[in-house]
Amino acid sequence: MASTHRLSRQHLVYSLDKTHPPALEIAPGDTVVLETYDARTGTIQRDEDLLDHPHPKGSNPATGPILVRGAEPGDALCVEIQQIELAPRGFLGVKAGMGLLGELAGDFATRIVPIEGDQARFGERLRFPIRPMVGVIGTAPAGEGVSTGFPGPHGGNMDNRYVAPGSRVYLPVNVPGALLGIGDVHGAMGDGEITYIGLEICAEVSARVELLKGKTLRRPLVETAEYWITTGDHPDTAQALRVAAEEMVRWMQERMQLSFAEAYMLMSAVVDVQICQCCGPGEFPVTTRAMISKALIP
Repeated sequence: MASTHRLSRQHLVYSLDKTHPPALEIAPGDTVVLETYDARTGTIQRDEDLLDHPHPKGSNPATGPILVRGAEPGDALCVEIQQIELAPRGFLGVKAGMGLLGELAGDFATRIVPIEGDQARFGERLRFPIRPMVGVIGTAPAGEGVSTGFPGPHGGNMDNRYVAPGSRVYLPVNVPGALLGIGDVHGAMGDGEITYIGLEICAEVSARVELLKGKTLRRPLVETAEYWITTGDHPDTAQALRVAAEEMVRWMQERMQLSFAEAYMLMSAVVDVQICQCCGPGEFPVTTRAMISKALIP
């Protein structure tokens, strides 16, 4: 019988790494409720708390790692995001000289943003809908560990707003036990995350973890009620888009039994290639996605 576990935010990692001892061991099919910290580990509490210095331990902490019994290299995990409960408030911010418009950002600034029902309050006059999503989700790489600030074929800091309640994230297993980590929840994040900072917030994430034996993946794959989504990342924006597109054309060939030419033609008509995060192209990896409607899949 499947079990439900809870993992507190005391169990944090700032990298996804095979050398980290597991904080929790679960069986395939189990559900985990993870307490997650915001991207600055709870140190931003006032508008006066500026992002003018790096966090001493790193950014984007993930709760974990979680060992999945029976997971071996060549398998895959299916992580279903069931629910995200946000803390009462989060923060937005600007770092001087940073982000896509860094040349226009001369000063540091922080804004504490309360959550009021399904709205976030930005100052006294403005409100916007919350749109909870998971920024960091991944497994340990086979080689050197990767900071939770960075994305890669293992997942990591993908900042894909479709990693949200109701989605399933398929991740490659690279090491025994997989060593899953989840964190960096955003209360809302526009595509691009152009300042480097979404609505950073502490949260509780409920996730069900399945093991897919023998399901080898090159990169993460996301499934929602409406879409199949492939992912990409690279310091160069064009290359990041190509990675997601190449994953999609391969997936379409395999899933839809198409030739390359057929899949490539169809992509140009029905696949959207989009940017997830481009806060520092050329200096920091751009993350991307390619999306196809599930209505088109036989």
